[in-house]
Amino acid sequence: MPCHRSTLSSIALLICVTLTSVSHVTGVSTQCQGSNNSFPLYTESPVFLESVANGKLYQAGTGNDTFYVVHLWGTPYEQGFAQGQLLKSQIQAVTPMMMAYIDAQIHSAVPTLPQWLVDLIGAFGAPYLLEMTFNNTKAFAPQAYLDEMQGIADGAGVSVKDIQNYNMFPELTKAACSIVGANGGATPNGQLSQLRALDFDPTCPMKDFAQVTIYHDADGLTYANFGWSGMIGVLTGLSNTTLGIGEKVWIKHPKGVDGTHGEPWMFVLRDALTAPNMDAALSRIQNANRTCAIHVGVGDSTTNTFNGLTIAAGAYDVYNWTSLNWTAHPIIEDVFYWDKHTQPSNDPCLGEYLQEYWGRLTAETLATKVAASYATGNMHCITFDYAANIAYVANARKTTVTSGSLNAYHRQFTSLNLAELW
Repeated sequence: MPCHRSTLSSIALLICVTLTSVSHVTGVSTQCQGSNNSFPLYTESPVFLESVANGKLYQAGTGNDTFYVVHLWGTPYEQGFAQGQLLKSQIQAVTPMMMAYIDAQIHSAVPTLPQWLVDLIGAFGAPYLLEMTFNNTKAFAPQAYLDEMQGIADGAGVSVKDIQNYNMFPELTKAACSIVGANGGATPNGQLSQLRALDFDPTCPMKDFAQVTIYHDADGLTYANFGWSGMIGVLTGLSNTTLGIGEKVWIKHPKGVDGTHGEPWMFVLRDALTAPNMDAALSRIQNANRTCAIHVGVGDSTTNTFNGLTIAAGAYDVYNWTSLNWTAHPIIEDVFYWDKHTQPSNDPCLGEYLQEYWGRLTAETLATKVAASYATGNMHCITFDYAANIAYVANARKTTVTSGSLNAYHRQFTSLNLAELW
């Protein structure tokens, strides 16, 4: 199974145009002007719902924009079992919904696939591709993650194969996304602010199961995984060491640079997130048995640094804000950024917004002004204030909700005080 976007070329990367403007940023060109997010930040603490032996479940957010916050501790299996217990109905629902979604996307891509693969899909459906992916990567996956998936399955009363297949979905397709890291003169206090905007398909059923999973490991490390119920890999995360991480797809990478036999990329990013500092995080990524071609943004508040990486099975390169410079992507002092398009991008708009707000690039500004006006983060939009240990979180509109924007960047942002959650 190829590990790049052509495998599932029909999976939409829905990059929506902005809605009717509420307010405009006037320092950017007309072609780039969009609408800010007009909702006031929701700042109330998550509400306790339930506890089990190795976990506690809370609900964060308000109105139609709630999501789960789950705390887990114990062994990897115990953490998984607790999540399965606390979110049993959600996990029982999301796995078949995602199998149906993936199957539909694969079948729509049939004209682009080799006949042998079409025949296998016709005989076995989406689970075949996912099981093949799991089998290709199992030998490289940390045993702790395998144990956690088994625990989730046992706790929720579902097949472990369903959990394994569900967790392989990100290996089949990566999302567009925007990544920004700003510090120094670009932020009011000189400290690091980060944007990780996930641009994928805001109709994907996972959006109904948004969740922040907070792992309290025995060694004292605590970290937050911003994702969905039952998904153990990391594509957006922040730790109490204070490392932060986010991903975007690397389209038009050199032919043959990616691979299928190695550790799933979301597992690699989780490994990096649990490192003690930037150097250790980069070392873990560099030394991993990598697979897919992706861009990664890594921030470290201890050193107040931010790096961008392009990685694949046969690629590993590290950049900072001085590294990347082309016509539509000028160097902006103390700001590293990749926009939601294929890199190098010809779209000047993200750079224009970052220049407009330079010196004022707080995590709140990145969320409610930059991401919202640039229209990035339709599936989820997360920003981190490293100094204050605050995450701003917005998710795509739930299926049961019919009012308001579909896109996360124009929905309610909730402020999570991670210092309290650690």
